[in-house]
Amino acid sequence: MGATINANHKEPATSFRFKNTTGAALVANEFTVMRGRVLRAVEAIASLASGGFADLNGCKFEADSFVTSEAAFASADLAVYFNPTQKKFSNTATVGNYLVGHSDAAISGGILDVIGCVPILVVDGVATLAAAVEAAEDDISALKSSGIPFRKTVSLVSAAAATPVHIVTAAEVAAVDAAAKVFISGFFLKVDGATAWTDTTGTKVSLQDTADTPVEAVAFAKAQLTDSAALAPGSTGVSLKDPVSEGSGLTAGKGLDIVADSNFDAGDTIKVTVFGYIAAA
Repeated sequence: MGATINANHKEPATSFRFKNTTGAALVANEFTVMRGRVLRAVEAIASLASGGFADLNGCKFEADSFVTSEAAFASADLAVYFNPTQKKFSNTATVGNYLVGHSDAAISGGILDVIGCVPILVVDGVATLAAAVEAAEDDISALKSSGIPFRKTVSLVSAAAATPVHIVTAAEVAAVDAAAKVFISGFFLKVDGATAWTDTTGTKVSLQDTADTPVEAVAFAKAQLTDSAALAPGSTGVSLKDPVSEGSGLTAGKGLDIVADSNFDAGDTIKVTVFGYIAAA
């Protein structure tokens, strides 16, 4: 079995359905290089069978399987290689390896966050690869400048609804750039059950930033938080504020929360999925 990776909290990635031409069966979440792409098998796929793959170019994923003595990643923006024979990651530009991404931070607890790139086969050692690596590093820098995508799903419980639940933390924003902001591209909210949200005081649930005086991005009116309600941009009772409607983004350096203006007396758990990107203003 090859290296399996975790990409659940680093989505989105583009999905494809390809024939597995790697020469071996793949297990779910196995990393591979195929058809000029860095890919994650989203299911078990037999050799020469067709199956689902996620394209990891520009996406962040977690690697934890390394070639012996080749796991020294002490900082961000270091080249990450993949040994297709051992099916493990490496810090060494050995002929036959593929450059598959760059470290997003120093390795921690045996886990390395990698931002994937278009794979480059090492054919003649480091010297002839230098220009390609430099170009790939420029692509990563450009990606960070234009925005790091995110898609997060969290839950809000009615009895504790006045306590903010983090969707994106301030630390995640700061890791992109000191002046970065959260920009919301879309969202889906669901009352996950038949019990509507009711309260004598509470009036709404909000998406807002983590500033000392929070800036509201989206408001969901209590009247629409009914039995199994499913709300999205354009739904009745969903109010888009300037950070979304004008595309101005939230407060620089701050994260994104979901919270109500009061704890509610009743209501089945709300599940909200928010997708967007983090970028320098």
